[in-house]
Amino acid sequence: MTNMHRRLIVFFTGIGITLLVAGLVPLVAVAQEETPMAPTPSVEEIPEFAPTEPFYDLENVPPIEPTGDNSYCVMCHNRPLQTVTLHDGRILNLYVSPEIIANSVHGVNSEGGQLGCIDCHTEDSFPHSGPTPTDQREYTFKSVTFCINCHTDQVDALQHGLHEQAIARGNDAAAVCTDCHGSHDIRPVAQFPELVAGVCGDCHATTLAEWRSSKHVDIGPLDCATCHSPHTQEMRGGLTVNELCVNCHKEVPDIFAHTQHLDREEPVGCYECHMFVPQELTGVLTEAVDVSTAAVPVSTGHTFAVQTAACNACHEELVVSGEWERLRTQPQVSEVASVPSETETTEAETQPVSNVQFLQGLILGAGFGITAAAVFVARGNRRIRSASEDETD
Repeated sequence: MTNMHRRLIVFFTGIGITLLVAGLVPLVAVAQEETPMAPTPSVEEIPEFAPTEPFYDLENVPPIEPTGDNSYCVMCHNRPLQTVTLHDGRILNLYVSPEIIANSVHGVNSEGGQLGCIDCHTEDSFPHSGPTPTDQREYTFKSVTFCINCHTDQVDALQHGLHEQAIARGNDAAAVCTDCHGSHDIRPVAQFPELVAGVCGDCHATTLAEWRSSKHVDIGPLDCATCHSPHTQEMRGGLTVNELCVNCHKEVPDIFAHTQHLDREEPVGCYECHMFVPQELTGVLTEAVDVSTAAVPVSTGHTFAVQTAACNACHEELVVSGEWERLRTQPQVSEVASVPSETETTEAETQPVSNVQFLQGLILGAGFGITAAAVFVARGNRRIRSASEDETD
């Protein structure tokens, strides 16, 4: 191989490697741009909604002095088969595990001291003289009176809550303290945020199923209590739905639907599109405790996905009344019609990207081709030289 051949091979090999690097660098840069870090949602702490009018007679509630003594009661209630038959024929289990009570918020780790049985069951001291409850629900309602002796702040909120209003209307299936927190096995809710949605879902099964299919499940430690006050069931801090939404969604995507519905004298609220429920079914949601058992399937809007029905609720009436035609002919709407559609914009943006990818392909192809040719030429020259040396020998 002559010196000229060696220089050409080195030259073309260098060009090929340079082209390969020039083609690979943009690909690596694009790959890094397409995988940004997911932003962490910021949820500001919102004060608890607290109605002011009292519901229970909290001024005359005697203070509790924890005794922590369960020894006398467990002589009977520590028996697993200890029961009583209610007037409606159902059996009420009277067994209570001392270990469960000890591990609860009222147990050995209670900041105010461990509670004993008679600290709560003040009217059930032995011998039991009170009448046997008619049914389980009557006993549950009676048990709630034990809670208000200490938890006065929560009672202030509960008294005007949606559950309390449902009970006042005669719906005794609406939740009370023990339905959500339990009775003897109460655990700190703050330590188990993932269980909050499951507790609410015991009654609100449809809402829970919709929420689990929404995007809110995957963006952070969110649950029902993130938006709803647990004791009033209203929006947190008495905020409107829109105020609650923008507390996290501070930057609204600049899309046609938002610009047309927000930039108005009477803007359309977030929930009117993202949590739409037909007007004829709102009464069903108000009256039903478990909407999954309603006579007809009722959506609660907790998927937060915009459905066509939400658009038709407003725009169908505009078409029938002729208002839509009037709006369509206004200059503002006409200007909007001339704006490129999302599909056109996407195609215009992807065209330069396609050209870049084509050029990258050419560069990479040329780089591989030149490098391979240089290698094959070098190997061919070696074989020719070896053959010539053999013939000379």
